[in-house]
Amino acid sequence: MCHKKRFCVHIAPSALILLALFLLVSSPLLLLALLGAAVCHELGHCAALYLLHCRITALHITALGAEMQVAGRLSYGGELLAAAAGPAANLLLSLPLAFCGRWWESGYLFAGAQLILGLFNLLPIAPLDGGSLLWNLLAWITHPYLADCVVRIVSLSGAIVLAAAALWGLYLGGSPFLLLAALGLLRCTLKQMGLAKAYKSG
Repeated sequence: MCHKKRFCVHIAPSALILLALFLLVSSPLLLLALLGAAVCHELGHCAALYLLHCRITALHITALGAEMQVAGRLSYGGELLAAAAGPAANLLLSLPLAFCGRWWESGYLFAGAQLILGLFNLLPIAPLDGGSLLWNLLAWITHPYLADCVVRIVSLSGAIVLAAAALWGLYLGGSPFLLLAALGLLRCTLKQMGLAKAYKSG
């Protein structure tokens, strides 16, 4: 619980379950690299919102990432800046970390985590940043209704393709976490389209 005027953080059980599973099947160093990338990603969003003089009221953390609630509304341009800031932070930080890899071997791991998280969030699938970028851009230059239609179609197609690719990768011996993420995105997309039952997260 939190007071309406105070900042609050809500962590869904799905996020804790995913964290526990990751600890069981992966190395602590890789988990640290991914968590570091996630923190840098959210700090990018925070920096953009600060520059836009927008107050963050809540942070919701789920297995698919984090979602910020803000006081008031942003313009389409402001939404684009705020959405792009997270992936941009990851992509920019991947460069010096990769450079550090010349002397610190783990630097490549941390750079890779930044790069992967940044690129993944740029996929045009709601609720990723790429989906938000696509919706706000289309709504700005056309109409919100058209943006809704296009983003739903693109998100559904993208989530299906991502799930199929992740399933094939799992068949070849890859990690199951990409498949879990793809299925989670597919569920979110179907829910937004009214094709899945509403459910309570947390």
